[in-house]
Amino acid sequence: MQKKSKEIKEGKIEEKDYIVPAYINETNPKYIEIDGIFYGGIICTDYYREYNEIILKNIISSNINMNLSIFYEKKDKYKTIRDLTYHIGNVGVDLKTIKENTQDIDIAKYSYDDAKYIRKEMQINNEELYFLYIYVTTFSNDIKELEYLLNKIEGIAQSKGMQTRRANFRQEQLFTSCLPLMENNEDLKQVGKRNILTSGLISTYPFISSSIVEEKGIYIGNNMYNNSLILIDRYNTEKYKNANMCIFGTSGAGKSFYTKLLILRNLLTRPWRFNELKKNLDGISQKVLTDSLRSMEEDGLITRTVFPEVPPHVEYALSDLGETMRPILDAMKEWGTWYKENC
Repeated sequence: MQKKSKEIKEGKIEEKDYIVPAYINETNPKYIEIDGIFYGGIICTDYYREYNEIILKNIISSNINMNLSIFYEKKDKYKTIRDLTYHIGNVGVDLKTIKENTQDIDIAKYSYDDAKYIRKEMQINNEELYFLYIYVTTFSNDIKELEYLLNKIEGIAQSKGMQTRRANFRQEQLFTSCLPLMENNEDLKQVGKRNILTSGLISTYPFISSSIVEEKGIYIGNNMYNNSLILIDRYNTEKYKNANMCIFGTSGAGKSFYTKLLILRNLLTRPWRFNELKKNLDGISQKVLTDSLRSMEEDGLITRTVFPEVPPHVEYALSDLGETMRPILDAMKEWGTWYKENC
């Protein structure tokens, strides 16, 4: 990499020579192959105009590596209302003249009602009209896996009331439209165009969650929306000036596990007294701490030593069995560090 950077600075090669792929194979209409990786995609062609939830939530949180592009085109409000009024008048005349073909009547009536609804929303509720385009591409180094991923994405989309179609013979255009170039290919626009009002546009917002990964955080669980890890450093007094924590969950959700994980983190360093643990684990009740320590002692993970002093005190430490967990926890720490640096 340093060699190529030097060659770029010296003018021996251009930047595009550094990033351009070695080869692109477009002979198959169902996918394109770039440097041994197969790319395929779908176009969302129809979806509910009025939606009360994020329509892309299930696709984004599916844990599939993908590129998602959403394009919006705002239409001129007054020109749109004028065109809709003209369209309503023409279709109204057609409805009066169509007598025999039931299918034509249904299509015309749907178009008539739809146009009236859009015009009413724009005039009365101050809605704006947009053209919306949604493209999704995914990739794999195996064609069968690529087909599986595309089928999975299509299934998720259709379960949310969306209609999709493969970008066959348009894979290159779809691939470039999903790159961060802000270019919506004209051929794709003819296939994927769908009108949507402002209220429905909100449901296409793609950023449904964020990652919570702190530098010295410990693993708490997974984000339920995007399956990313949640790593929180509750001991960061600079960030959490007066940190408190409430643990809620159904039976078996992992409340006790998390409490014991916090206790283990402390016992890995040295033996601790009960009151020390309670003070360090700020916010934990005496009952929860007592029950957790008792359970860990019964499992043989820790030892409880009573010192015959005045006043008497009790210390908790890792048992020999608990010490066998140290390599596991160290490995988790190393992996967590790698995850924070690379993901």
